[in-house]
Amino acid sequence: LAAQQAAEEARREQRAAEAAAAAAAAEAADSGAAKADVVTEEITAEDTRSSSQEFSTTLNTQTNANTTATAPAKEDDGMSKFEKALLLGLGAVAVGSVLNNGSKVMSNSGDRLVVQDPNGDLRVLKDDAALLRQTGDEVRRETFNDGSSRTTVTKPDGSKVVTILGRDGTVLRRINVDPQGNEFVLFDDTRAEENVVVNELPHVEQHDTLASQQDEEALRNALATQLRNNQTQRFSLRQVRDIRQVRALAPEVELDALRFATGSAAIQPEQARALAKIGAAISDAVHNDPRTVILIEGHTDAVGDAGYNLALSDRRAETVALALTEYFDVPAANLITQGYGESNLKVPTLTAEPANRRAVVRNITGLLRQ
Repeated sequence: LAAQQAAEEARREQRAAEAAAAAAAAEAADSGAAKADVVTEEITAEDTRSSSQEFSTTLNTQTNANTTATAPAKEDDGMSKFEKALLLGLGAVAVGSVLNNGSKVMSNSGDRLVVQDPNGDLRVLKDDAALLRQTGDEVRRETFNDGSSRTTVTKPDGSKVVTILGRDGTVLRRINVDPQGNEFVLFDDTRAEENVVVNELPHVEQHDTLASQQDEEALRNALATQLRNNQTQRFSLRQVRDIRQVRALAPEVELDALRFATGSAAIQPEQARALAKIGAAISDAVHNDPRTVILIEGHTDAVGDAGYNLALSDRRAETVALALTEYFDVPAANLITQGYGESNLKVPTLTAEPANRRAVVRNITGLLRQ
C-alpha cells in the first residue's frame, strides 16, 4: 500500500494544480481578463457515436500504425479534434513522446491515448465530454490558453450541461441546468481534495449483485443502497475513478447478461435488451435526484497487451453508456465512464474468460462532495 499511497499523492498534487489552472482560466474568460478560442456547432447524426459501432481497437504504436475498425473523424491535417486539444494542453500526442506532465505516450487511437505516468502506471486519456454530443444539440466549446476548456451543451428543450475539462480532456466540473434555469452541481474537482489514506479506509466485502437476477424494483433498491460502513468522507471524482478502495465503498451492480466478444466494444440492438431493467432503474434514480452520478466501469480479460486492454475496456464502458442513452433515455450528463483493463479480474486467469469481459455500474453520488 505504501507505493499506492505515494502514487496517489503525486497524482493528487498534479491534478490539483491542473484543476486550479482550469478554474482560473474559466474565471478569467468570464471576467474578460482573458480570451478563449470559441467554437460553436450543431450536432448531426454524423457527429455522434453509436453503441453498435465498433471502434478502432488496434492502437497506433511504435510498431503498429494500422487500425482495424472505424476510426475517429480526422481534420484536414490528419489529426482528430481530441488530438489537437491534447497537443495544445500537453504538448504532444505522438507515440513515444513525453507529455508536459511527465507521462509517456504508449499508444494513440485518435480518440484515446494510453500513457504511462512517472510512477509506471498506465492511464487512458479521452475527451470526457464526447458522450454528451447528441443529435440536435448545440455545443459551444471555449478553449483556454492552458489547454483546458469549457463545453456548454444546449439541448432542444433548453436545458444545458456545462462541463469544465482539464488540459488532458478529463472532466473536472459538471453542472446540469434545467429548462427553468435551476442548476444542479454533479461534481466539482476544481475544489481542494481531502487527503485519502488508503489503509485507513474501511475494508468492505464485495457482494455480487447480478442485474439479470433482479427485477426493476430490486435494481432500484440496489442503486439506492447506502454507502458501505456508513462512510461519511466525501471524495473527488478523480479519487473515485483512481482508487479502487474508494470505489468499493459504493455497491456495484454487474451487467452479467452483457458479455463482450473478444476484442469487441460494440453492443448490438438485440444485446441492448439485456440493459432494459438497469436502464429503467438509472432513469428513475436521475428523475428522483438530478444530481445522481453513475459510474460505468469497463473490464477485459488478461489476453493481450495491457495498454490495448485498457483502451478497449474504456470503450466498453462508453458503449454501455451510449446504449443506456440511445435505448432508455438515460441522461448522458449523469454518466461517467472509466475503463480498468485487466486490473480487476473477476475470474483469476490469464486465459480468455467471458466473465472478465464485463461492465459494472455504481451509484457514486454519495461518495462525491456536494
